[in-house]
Amino acid sequence: MAKPQWLVALVGVAALFAASRPLQFVAPSSSLGSLRGASIHSRPSQRPEAPQTCASASVLCTAALLLVAGKAQRSARNAIPKPHTVPVVNLEGKKIGEEELQFQVYNPFTANYVVHQAITIWKYQQLPFTEFHKRRSDMKKGKKLWKNKGVGKARMGSIYSPLFGKSSTNKNPHGLDNKRKKKLGRHHHMKSISTVLQSKWRCMKIVDGLEDIKESRYYELCNMLRGWCGIESGIRQTLMISRNGYGEEHSHRCVPMRFSYRSPLYMAGRLIDNFSMRRPRDMDPDSDGLYQALLGRKIIVSREAFFDLKAKFDAFDGWAFKTPNDILVEQMQKLMKEYPYDRTAEFEAAREVPRKLAEREFWAKEIREKDAEAALS
Repeated sequence: MAKPQWLVALVGVAALFAASRPLQFVAPSSSLGSLRGASIHSRPSQRPEAPQTCASASVLCTAALLLVAGKAQRSARNAIPKPHTVPVVNLEGKKIGEEELQFQVYNPFTANYVVHQAITIWKYQQLPFTEFHKRRSDMKKGKKLWKNKGVGKARMGSIYSPLFGKSSTNKNPHGLDNKRKKKLGRHHHMKSISTVLQSKWRCMKIVDGLEDIKESRYYELCNMLRGWCGIESGIRQTLMISRNGYGEEHSHRCVPMRFSYRSPLYMAGRLIDNFSMRRPRDMDPDSDGLYQALLGRKIIVSREAFFDLKAKFDAFDGWAFKTPNDILVEQMQKLMKEYPYDRTAEFEAAREVPRKLAEREFWAKEIREKDAEAALS
């Protein structure tokens, strides 16, 4: 992360202050005996006649300032990834163009560890924690079967003790009480997804016309995947990101849900092995976008979905890394430029509107007809 501006200015002021006051060093006394015999009020402590000054204090401070500035510059340079070109192909697999991929990423020296932490916490949060074994505190008190002494048996307090098998010890699962509070920030999760997508630029292809498929043809989609990926479908994990390719299966019946039949792309590819389909909105902390991005060895993106991801994870102005307040301010600024605030023009426009509500309807209708004629001409 780059150093703040006030820190660089503070180091510069310290350098000037150190350069204006030379450093002096006091030589120690020759012996301890002279210190014991000397009176404190007899003579003042004397400094050496030729103090040793630091001749290069300003030079050292200037070098430190340049080092801090250089480190900040290197950190800022590493924060912006190098742009990569991704080929654009048609449905037959022929290259028809290129697009630039430049998502926001972590530092290359720490990206592996940060993404590993994110996926580990996400997987832990998906665990059900439904297994629950009652402990002694969850059971009734029970009955004390025998007294402590004179029986020849070990002492017991209740038949619901773990020794009798009716309750468990503190080591057994106890539902959500065993779940740790591991937090994964939304910004951290978003940046991990964009880092993984940026790292997959070599195995990524953008398909033009993928959203226009109208029929669910299984074998046709397999042939298209062979042309895009260069291998048979189902051999390697493949992730397809598109706007229309989405559907779900029933948890018990193992058949597509009713709304899934509206997506021909999903119906064509739902039976292909090692093949997953997600939308741009699914590449998000609310879904399994990070897991699917890491799992996919081949990534197919429709052209429309690519621009959605670019607007979301762009290194310079991606909206996923902005707060809602920042987005609101930017939109208001755009509206101000589109509709400038002019009191005189507002008064003139208000005077043109008829006073009666019934007349305003016909007045607006005439204006719309004039605009339509002007557009046709």
